[in-house]
Amino acid sequence: MTDDADFVALFREHYNAVRRFVERRVSDRDAADDLTMECFEIAWRKRDPREPFGLPWLYRTARNLIANEYRRRDREGALWTHIEDQVRTLSNESEGEMLDRLVDAIRGLSEKEREILWLTYWEDLSAAEVGLVVGASAGTVWTRLNRVRAKLRPLLSGTPLSAEEVFDERR
Repeated sequence: MTDDADFVALFREHYNAVRRFVERRVSDRDAADDLTMECFEIAWRKRDPREPFGLPWLYRTARNLIANEYRRRDREGALWTHIEDQVRTLSNESEGEMLDRLVDAIRGLSEKEREILWLTYWEDLSAAEVGLVVGASAGTVWTRLNRVRAKLRPLLSGTPLSAEEVFDERR
C-alpha cells in the first residue's frame, strides 16, 4: 500500500465484506461497527508498500479482534445464541428438528473446525484464503473441512450415531 489513495481503495472495496464478517460473529451491530473500524485502523497503521495486503489479511485481523471481543464477554454464550437465532430465523417448523440437530452438531465441533466451516460457507472464501486467515495451508483446510463434513453428514441425514462416533477428535 503506497499512499492514501491505495488505502481508501482498500477500504471502499472491502469494508462491507469485513463488516458482515464481524457482525456474523459478534451479534451486535455497535460492536461490529467498532471492530470493523478498528480493523481498518490497524491496516492504516501497518500499511507498508513492500507488503501489501488484501481481504484475507483484513479477515485475519478482524478474526483476532473478534477473539478479543469474545474474551471480553461470555464468548460461547454469545456465539451460540447468535447461531441459534440465525438458524431459527431461516428455518420453518418442518425443518426444526433437522436444524436443532445441525446446531447441536456445530456445537460439538472444535473452534478451528467451526471457523473453517464459517469462512468457507458463510464468507465464501477459497481454501487458500481460509488458510491465510487461520494460518494453515490450503491442503490442511481441505482436510479439516472434509472431516467437518463427515461429522455433520450423518446428523443431517437422520442416521443415529453415538456422540463418540460423530465427534471423534482424532486428527
